[in-house]
Amino acid sequence: MIVVLSFASAAVDSAFLASSSEKSKQNKPCLIRVKVENDQGETEMMVFSRMPALRNTKEFKHIPQSLQEEIDFVKREQQKDSNMAVVEQIDENTVECSCCFGGFDIALMAQCTDCHLICKECLSMYVKEMVYGSGKINLECLSSDCGMSYPISELQRCLDKTLVDKLQERGFMEDIKMAGVDDLISCPGCNFTATLSPTVKMFLCRNLDCQKAICRYCQVDWNDHEGLTCNEVETKDETALRKEYEEKMTKAKVRTCKDCKTEFLKEDGCNKLTCRCGVRMCYICRESSIDYTHFCGHFREPGRPCSKCKACSLWTNPEEDDQRAIEEIRKEAAEKQKHLGLDEKIIGVPHTPKK
Repeated sequence: MIVVLSFASAAVDSAFLASSSEKSKQNKPCLIRVKVENDQGETEMMVFSRMPALRNTKEFKHIPQSLQEEIDFVKREQQKDSNMAVVEQIDENTVECSCCFGGFDIALMAQCTDCHLICKECLSMYVKEMVYGSGKINLECLSSDCGMSYPISELQRCLDKTLVDKLQERGFMEDIKMAGVDDLISCPGCNFTATLSPTVKMFLCRNLDCQKAICRYCQVDWNDHEGLTCNEVETKDETALRKEYEEKMTKAKVRTCKDCKTEFLKEDGCNKLTCRCGVRMCYICRESSIDYTHFCGHFREPGRPCSKCKACSLWTNPEEDDQRAIEEIRKEAAEKQKHLGLDEKIIGVPHTPKK
């Protein structure tokens, strides 16, 4: 009996294998030497020939149509699975904004005290509207039926420092006005606010970046005002007179709430105005704490005064009302120019009627 002990992979020298490998590449028979042993323990090297594989390992030049369709189908399904995996991964890392409903990374979002999330862009627009608008500072959560606020730590983390400082400054000024503090003076350069004794005329700003000294009454720089009365300073030249009456013209168009001192203008609507603090006032006579009984209730032609009473009209053109007040101030300024011997110049922008 012959027993195979080992194959050429363990006994064939490297030169012979290299020669056999080269011949197999040329589709020729490959020789393999095998060491065998018989029952008596005698060993012998035998040589076998192995025919090269007839299978062609190259790709098909022409794939059958049915096979190609199956290959394309499998590739499409694999691509779908890959896309779905990417989408699921994105969804796991994003959170929906309570305002714009967009998906954002949670690190780029702020949350209210009740954990509702809002993106930085929506929060920034919301705060800017509060800071630069005319509404009351009330940063309630934008999520429906929440009513909670955003902590200052979240605002500082998500917003620009300048915007947060403006928001806090606006909130402080609003609180001071609502408190109704007497003898309150604000610096025109930086809005630094303080209270002064009625006997003190000069206001010195304590803001180290400003330190402006002005007259508390006419806001003129104290270097030009010291030793003079407010009237004497204003009559030094035409510039003082122009500024005085231009300020009066501006105040003629501006309405000021008697409770919270908020200033506002009217563009359209009726003459019953409601301040953000809740006080109602008349746009024409500026009387506060009114209702609709304050206005005339008689029928009359549009644009004509009532012949039965002297009450304010509920509906008037705000531009015409303001222009009448400005013209009266302009006449007063012309008379003062003539009295002081100054050149008569038109104060303010001349009115151009609309066509």
